[in-house]
Order: sequence, then structure tokens, then C-alpha cells
Amino acid sequence: MEESRRNSLMQVCRELVRRPSPSGQEGTVARFVADTMRSLGYDSVTTDLYGNVLGSIVFSPGPERVLLTAQMDHVDAGDAAEWSQYPFGGFIEQNRIFGRGTSDQKGALAAMILAGAFLKADREKYLRGELTVAAAVHQETFEDVAARAISDFVEPTSVIVGEASDLLLERGQRGRAEIQIEIFGKMAHSSHPEFGLNAAETMASLLAFIKKEFTPPSDPFLGKGILVLTSLYSTPLSNSGAIPEKCTAVFDRRLLGGETLEGVIGQIESIIEAACPVIPGLRAAVTFPLMESRCYTGSPIRGNHYAPAWFLPSHSPLLTVLSGALSKAGLPSSVSSRPGFGTNGCFFAGVRDIPTVIYGPSKREQVHGIDEYIEIEDLVTACRGYTAMGEALLKAGGSEKYPEENPYHLQKERK
Repeated sequence: MEESRRNSLMQVCRELVRRPSPSGQEGTVARFVADTMRSLGYDSVTTDLYGNVLGSIVFSPGPERVLLTAQMDHVDAGDAAEWSQYPFGGFIEQNRIFGRGTSDQKGALAAMILAGAFLKADREKYLRGELTVAAAVHQETFEDVAARAISDFVEPTSVIVGEASDLLLERGQRGRAEIQIEIFGKMAHSSHPEFGLNAAETMASLLAFIKKEFTPPSDPFLGKGILVLTSLYSTPLSNSGAIPEKCTAVFDRRLLGGETLEGVIGQIESIIEAACPVIPGLRAAVTFPLMESRCYTGSPIRGNHYAPAWFLPSHSPLLTVLSGALSKAGLPSSVSSRPGFGTNGCFFAGVRDIPTVIYGPSKREQVHGIDEYIEIEDLVTACRGYTAMGEALLKAGGSEKYPEENPYHLQKERK
């Protein structure tokens, strides 16, 4: 990559980092992304009602609609005093750009935006179809909602998700379900607990029972369908003179291929039913909580934390094409032996059955950490990778590589 393009890429990444954008507050980043796409010559730039920014480049008529997507939002930076660099400074040190979101996923977003511009500048006459770069909102909270809106707008034939993958092609990931268990007791004065039923104590017994009885399913590629306690609280919260009448536990359950929400909840309910004879006074409800928030555009956004597992077969034509494109460009082209994590690929591939891969700069160990950074060389390599893969998918006649009996129709593959 020539020096001027390299500098432009670094500058776009740094400017993204300098604009804090926690979930629901991505407005300043979204406006910068839209302005940058327009200045780089994208044919159209659209912001939808949720605030997703979609920049499209239309080449010669063709059937392929390639989607590159990365998130604009990030988790909280935590205590800035714990960082060696200001988390929103975009500072460069030791050939790294530091800041919250560099690895998750503003580096990938910058690389995608520039890759689209480079393809338009260098290959516009030789490609067919359409390339869209989508900057997504609320990926940390409502990834399926944002992904659904993006998918409806683009109707992509293939998707590349910019999650940190150490520049490896990742071909699947476990799904996720957030499950809530509520225990109901009876409030009484804490000086006479015998007059009530302590919901927190009952929950403690149930948690021990679940830990003993739950056996996670396993898959040779996706790993284990683990169940992890992520939140625990009782009500009333501030009444120190009363035993709690309700206690709530929230679990993160990682899903494997073929697992459904109903089946997962049924499994927990069966464990609770088995616990009733050994835990006195146990009354519990298992729910799948509906979450609601607001986008920076003012639009409400709501949904459940549920995403199905997905994977491409190792012999997928999409993997063959993308790996070959990376190799031809002199870039690392390996397919990862482990699945990805935490991406909106669960919607594109798991729900819509769209051929999807994960490919992005940096390592997953950097994601959500203190002193998050991205290696500048990884950033450059990712941009070259997105350019090479986009070109391969949009070459004239490229659609002939994908026959009607689509081998990465995931439901058929699983059956």
C-alpha cells in the first residue's frame, strides 16, 4: 500500500477512536463515517432509522452484493486512569494505535471503508455487482436488530464481518441466549426470618444444584455450550431490615448448532423441576427477557439476547474463493481452526443463511481490555485483505462460483 493510502487509513482509524461511541451514542462517529464515505466517492450513503450507516459502490451490472460490516459502538472504557494512553486519544506508540474500539471494531471499519474506496478507484471498470460497507449500531446490545435492518437494505449474497480474528478466516461461531431465573419468596423482618422465605438463600441452593446437574453439550468444532452466571440480585434492593422476596439470576448460555431457545429454556426448567423435592419452598420462573433502549437517532430499539450458532463447512466455496484471493495478494490466507465469537454473523448466517465469514485485524485478547490497541501493520493488512476479497467476489463471472445447490445453505448442511 502506498504511503498516502496508508496514512489515510491510519487517520480514519484514529478519527473514529477519537469519537466516543458507546451503544446508543454513536451519532458523532456515524456522521464522520457518512462524511468520509461521501468524500471518498461512494455512490450512495444512507443512514437508516436505527442509525446504521451504509455506503454502497455500484460496479457494472452483476448478481453479487457483497457486504462488509463492522460496528461503531464499543463497551465502556472503564477507569481512564488505568489506561497508559487516554482511551479516546487515538495515540500512536510502538507502531500501534491505542484507544477503546481500535480492535473492536473501529480498525476493521476504517479498513473496510478505505478498501471500498480503493476498489472503486483501481478496479471500477473490471468488477460487477455491488459492494456495501455497513457501520452498525448497538452491536454490543442488539446486534440482531441492527443486522436485520442492514440485511433487509442490502440483501447481500455474501458477508464479511470485521471482528478481530488475528487476520484468519473464521467460519462460524457459537450462538448465545440470555436466560433469566426468578426465585419467589416471602418478605419478612430480618430479625424474624422464620416468618418469611428468603429468596436469596433459595437461589443460592438452586445455583449449586444447577452447577451440579447441568451438563453442557459439546461440538467438535464449536466447543461447549456453556452456561455462565453473569448477574445476581435480590429485591427489595435497599431494605436492609427485610429478607428478600425475589432473587434474580441472569445466565449467558452459549448455543451449538441445532439448539433452539425453547429447547434451552426447557432444559433449565427440567433441572428446576428436579430441584423442587430437595429445595424447600422453591418457586421459580424461567424467562427470556425483552430488552429495550433507544438509538442515537431517537428510534426505540428492542429485542432479546438470542442468536443461533452457525458454521460454514470447511470445504465451502466461499472459503476457497476468499482464501485464494488473500493468497494471491501475498497475505495470510489460513482458515482458523477455532470458531469466532460475539459477532452479528449469527444473524446473517444463522438466521438468514447468507454465506458469511469473520475476518478482521487484531487478536480477541485485545477486545474489551484496558489499553486496547491495534497494530498498524495489522490494520494495513486487513485493508489489503478486504480489497482482495472484495475484488475476487465481484469479478466478472464471479457468480458462477456459487451454484444453485448452494453448499453453504447452513440448514441443509446441518441436516
